[in-house]
Amino acid sequence: MFKKVILYLLAFFTISIIVNQTILSKEEKPVVQFELADKTIPYKIANYSWGKLLDKDKLENVSDENIKEDTAIPAFHGDLIKIHFSEQPENVEVLERTATKNSYIYNHNLNRKGSYSFAVGSRKGERVYEVKGIWKGNNYFTYLIKVKII
Repeated sequence: MFKKVILYLLAFFTISIIVNQTILSKEEKPVVQFELADKTIPYKIANYSWGKLLDKDKLENVSDENIKEDTAIPAFHGDLIKIHFSEQPENVEVLERTATKNSYIYNHNLNRKGSYSFAVGSRKGERVYEVKGIWKGNNYFTYLIKVKII
């Protein structure tokens, strides 16, 4: 009986250590930088799930309405928006939002330096891009940036 209790306790502590070290240990959120023609693009964090809850960083409810108030960064058709992460994600999803529809952009490519990029479309007007970086353990951040294609 005593051996079973010891084995259960040992198994419980082992599992808790593994979970804590692999999933919940990431206290620091990743740093991201968006660039367009060597200019930094401001962004807002729309949503995230990162290890233990980041109580010190309470998020405002960032929606399309909130970002519409922001000034759009001017861009030309074909310009590349570069994304630099401090910690490389396993996957990056880019969604282009317009007033009428949302569409995924599939030409995000990982280059040799560990950054991602995607091309700005040809239709003139303001666009909100939703960039979601996904890391191990279901950790993710969703960023919103606003660009005006001229």
